[in-house]
Amino acid sequence: MLAWVGRSNVAFAKLQMVVDLQFSETVYGLGAGLFFAGYVLFGVPTTILQKKFGARAVLAGIAFAWGLTSVAMTFVNNAPTFYLLRFLLGVFEAGFYPGVVLYFNAWFAGERRTRNFSIFHSGSLFSTVTIGLTGGFVLEHMNGMAGFEGWRWMFFAQAIPTVVLACVAFMLLPDLPRGARWLSAREQTLVEDDLRHHAETMNDTGDDERPLLRNPAVWILSAAYFCLLAATAALFFFSPTILREAGFGGFREIGRAVAGACVLGALGNVVICSIGGSAQRRRLFCALASVFTAVSLSGLVFVWHSSTAATFFLLALGFAGTGAGITLFWQMAVGFLSGKSLMVGVPLISSVANVAGFVTPFLIGFVRDATGTYASGFIMIACVQALGVVVLLFGVQHIVRKRSRSDDISVRSPAS
Repeated sequence: MLAWVGRSNVAFAKLQMVVDLQFSETVYGLGAGLFFAGYVLFGVPTTILQKKFGARAVLAGIAFAWGLTSVAMTFVNNAPTFYLLRFLLGVFEAGFYPGVVLYFNAWFAGERRTRNFSIFHSGSLFSTVTIGLTGGFVLEHMNGMAGFEGWRWMFFAQAIPTVVLACVAFMLLPDLPRGARWLSAREQTLVEDDLRHHAETMNDTGDDERPLLRNPAVWILSAAYFCLLAATAALFFFSPTILREAGFGGFREIGRAVAGACVLGALGNVVICSIGGSAQRRRLFCALASVFTAVSLSGLVFVWHSSTAATFFLLALGFAGTGAGITLFWQMAVGFLSGKSLMVGVPLISSVANVAGFVTPFLIGFVRDATGTYASGFIMIACVQALGVVVLLFGVQHIVRKRSRSDDISVRSPAS
């Protein structure tokens, strides 16, 4: 939750910051997107560090670093500083999400992993609840306190918990179930046996021996994830602005509306993932979640200037769709990249696809400056999301068929 607060609270700060610092929509969009430039470049190296030093040290260490970077956002005074800190924030957060994907893979098996990961990913949606409720209060009541603008207080107040929690995680987080102090020796053995059994039944030993960059599955999955993240960036970085233009009033009203839409979106995320969490359903339900997101993005263009209720409903639908889509995608991708390719494949897909996070806010901001409206930008991202549905239904199906043929050949081949 705090990771997504650090990357997304700039969307709420924008309501004051762009006026105080005289930033254009293009400057804001570029700064918001530069987070993902750092994210793309450092995702794979950080995850390799996790393999070497363990999840506890790396996840806690990068959380501490991005917490301090978020604190530094308090003192932004010009565009170059804004760009630099957003880039560094992406550098330090780069290994967190793929690192947790791998971390969960070492703890939970099968449908249990899908359910628990959906709860974990709901933290990204509840981050917007945190930003909305606390940000609305700070912008309205702390603006001018001690000579600082409200948006500066917001960055500071929302960053300090990350620094504290990073220290707590370093003290408490075990690398593997075997080191968990809250599990008895018998419970640790049960967890490890369950993971081994799942690996055997899912044929995890049948890994693709080709170099990772020549594996079509990597690029098909990267394309699908790119489309998912393009929609996520559009919703997260522009939802407060959409709600203001829809007529939700002051900062506190906008904050409550963002929070409410995200709570409903998080609940929808868990429901969709609970229904579609089995290995046989993940791809189809991931595509269905993407359809919900595409409907949300395109529908918002037609209602946000005319209906506050419809705007709120479509935002909630979009948050549910992006949350479920990302959760189901990673559980599906882990199955396709088992074995030797898993450790590098997960951060590689994350890094390639997160280019969407850089392109999307910059594109939407540029289109807004050029046309005076967000409509064209949102329609373009809705089309990208629709393309993602096609990739999930047909491109990923190609991986499934190829994997099935490979497994069938391996079963029929005589033992050497």
